[in-house]
Amino acid sequence: LPVPIAVFFLLYKERMVPCFNGSSHPLLSADELALETRPGDKDELSTAGQRPHTAAGHEDLFSCCQSKNFRGASYTYFAVHITGALVLFMTDGIVGEYSGFVYSYAVEEPLSVVHKVAGYLPSLFWGFITLGRLISIPVSYRMKPATMVFINVVGVLITFLLLLIFSSSVVFLFVGTASLGLFLSSTFPSMLAYTEDILQYKGCATTVLVTGAGIGEMVLQLLVGSIIHDRGSYSFLVCGMIFGCLAFTFYALLVFFHRMYPKPSPEPDEASPDKAAAPEDTGQYQR
Repeated sequence: LPVPIAVFFLLYKERMVPCFNGSSHPLLSADELALETRPGDKDELSTAGQRPHTAAGHEDLFSCCQSKNFRGASYTYFAVHITGALVLFMTDGIVGEYSGFVYSYAVEEPLSVVHKVAGYLPSLFWGFITLGRLISIPVSYRMKPATMVFINVVGVLITFLLLLIFSSSVVFLFVGTASLGLFLSSTFPSMLAYTEDILQYKGCATTVLVTGAGIGEMVLQLLVGSIIHDRGSYSFLVCGMIFGCLAFTFYALLVFFHRMYPKPSPEPDEASPDKAAAPEDTGQYQR
């Protein structure tokens, strides 16, 4: 409860709550934020401070859903959002369904693992997810997000394939569970970073990706549970393999749309050294 209360207080102070934006003052205005990032532009900030405060993205909670933000957007803009959300729909769905049903799969035929031993599988899975997220922090400094997502998706696919091949091996079930946790651990943050690179960080992209991941984690558990009930425990691995193939397919489509997405035109920075050096050199020659 303290976390959502604190977030609501920040939204209230930033005038992002439509019903309660009358008397509150933002914690940090757009001019002060620019001063923090670019302390040399004090003259511009002083003149900008006289203009009305209209910070983009801080109008209200639903400002990113307004139709004016989508005017002139290419179809690849929407395709990047959709394919990125579908990748997370599958990968986060695999996290939910695997952690929820790996115990049930282990205790039934043909493995028939002892209940106490099978109880270690979900803990092993989540433990290696935590370990993978710790490992991915230094790795992300040396590897691009697109490469990390590719390795994760391919690793999930290969792990499920090996689990199907060695479906009667209890030892490999533990090895595959640990491997699956490692590969799934950094998929979500790497996908967020990848779409941020493509779209130059649009707030709506984060909303779409988080929503897709949450829906996938909810829907795939329900789907896999009903399939296991009707078809038996072996369908647990078959479903995981299918979801892994779909995740790889959606990732390939995301890379395809990334290559087609128009790159933003570079705008010259007013505070760049090259631009500032030109008038000085010209002035010296004039003297």
